[in-house]
Amino acid sequence: MPISSSLMADDAIRQTIQQLPQGFWDFAAANTKEWTHGYHSYPAMMIPQVARNLIAIIQQHQPGIHTLLDPFMGSGTSLVEGILAGIHAAGSDLNPLSRLITLAKTTAWDPQLLQWHTEKLLDYVNRVQVSEADWPDFDNVEFWFKPVVIADLTRLKQGIERVIPETSRPFFWVAFSNTVRWVSNSRNQEFKLYRLDKDHLTQWNPDVLATFRRVVERNQIGNARLWERQPLPSVELYAHNAMDLSVLPAETFDLMLTSPPYGDSHTTVAYGQFSRLSLQWLNLADAADGPAPHKLDQAMLGGKSSKELQHALPSPTLTTALNKITDQDKRRAREVLSFYQDLDTTLQEIARVMRPGSYQCWVVGNRTVKKVQLLTDRIITELSERYGVIPVVSFTRVIPNKRMPKENSPTNQIGDKVATMNGEQIFILRKQ
Repeated sequence: MPISSSLMADDAIRQTIQQLPQGFWDFAAANTKEWTHGYHSYPAMMIPQVARNLIAIIQQHQPGIHTLLDPFMGSGTSLVEGILAGIHAAGSDLNPLSRLITLAKTTAWDPQLLQWHTEKLLDYVNRVQVSEADWPDFDNVEFWFKPVVIADLTRLKQGIERVIPETSRPFFWVAFSNTVRWVSNSRNQEFKLYRLDKDHLTQWNPDVLATFRRVVERNQIGNARLWERQPLPSVELYAHNAMDLSVLPAETFDLMLTSPPYGDSHTTVAYGQFSRLSLQWLNLADAADGPAPHKLDQAMLGGKSSKELQHALPSPTLTTALNKITDQDKRRAREVLSFYQDLDTTLQEIARVMRPGSYQCWVVGNRTVKKVQLLTDRIITELSERYGVIPVVSFTRVIPNKRMPKENSPTNQIGDKVATMNGEQIFILRKQ
């Protein structure tokens, strides 16, 4: 793409965003579960309307957008919005549950055939009997599930394996996985694994089959809408860490749209813990193409702490923050540095697979460590410069209806509070 046309597109994108009304990106009243976006819960999901509008703005001013990449695809929000916009999409994630959810959300099945399979499955489950010998064999299964729940889940799993054709199973496995989450003994409103307390556990009697039926019926609505949009562009899914995209050829993609982790999974969002029970039930715990569930968080960005505090990352913003954290806690500073070193490797890989003139859309959360705010949006922008990627525009999105409090107390001392993450930074970069 000629430099002059790129600069004109940059100006047009910047102007379009700056002219939007205040609060445009909040989407406080938006239905975030439309299409197939409501198939399965997942940590830190991107708001579909954010992805949709970013794609639309880029397409408006750069119509030659044919391929989209999300190297941290999570539940597949970017990919769903990409194919709805007529763009061939590719995504990668180490988490097998992420890939299963995304596969289901980007696939359209014949609604009548899906309904027929559902009726056959439920008929089978209502007739079949199972014993403890049929139960899954993974550690602490009876700690996380009551015996009657284990039996019903076993019947469901057996039915999917015996009644549903392999080509249609992803739809039902996703419904099964979400059911696993809601009927377990975990506090399912949280992403980390915590067991219900004794009082709540005594009163906890979930109806497995009713939950599964409810999830399937909800997901069938999304599938029917997607079916009506056929033919859909192609989707490619990869089981790779974003630090290594070597399976992808250089200069392949026109647009990248992603929301990376806030920080290492150990101290922020524990994707591995969130996925563990589902992966064990789905026999994905020992997948050959990725780490075991209990090691998933360690394999992600910042999973292994840096041994040194010295670094050569060209980000003044990061250096200033690290110095402040180091003064208080060297171990935490090394953990923070490790995350950004891994993120820098990812930025280099992303820049390699993007075409000249291509755009990168980032949606990030700026976390706070030891009362020091880590401005990840600025850090990514500064680190990307040496890979030939320059800033176009940046702005803040208010996060409405947040689950977490607006303040917390990191030191557990009365009155010692800091603001939690109440906004997301959205910014667009372009590869020269």
